[in-house]
Amino acid sequence: MALVSRNPIIVDGIEYPFYALNLAVSPLVKETSIGGSVSMKLTPYRYDEDGKIDLLDESRSQLYLDVFTSGDAIGIECATDVMTAIQKFIDNKNW
Repeated sequence: MALVSRNPIIVDGIEYPFYALNLAVSPLVKETSIGGSVSMKLTPYRYDEDGKIDLLDESRSQLYLDVFTSGDAIGIECATDVMTAIQKFIDNKNW
């Protein structure tokens, strides 16, 4: 599934409309709760004239020590959606 940018990066007139995702989610264990440390890197890419993937050398990144206490509503919603998807995986695997 391609991740598509609503605001693609353009370099030398060439548009990079897609993102390759590198995502790391780790528990942040506290005394009475568990938070979530999140690191996300989005690397822009496009398909060239020959249908080959052309990755851009720059990326867009976001890092949260604890996304759930960050105050960033968009980050919290994204992390919640990821956790919901993981819960569905756990349920479907019957783990």
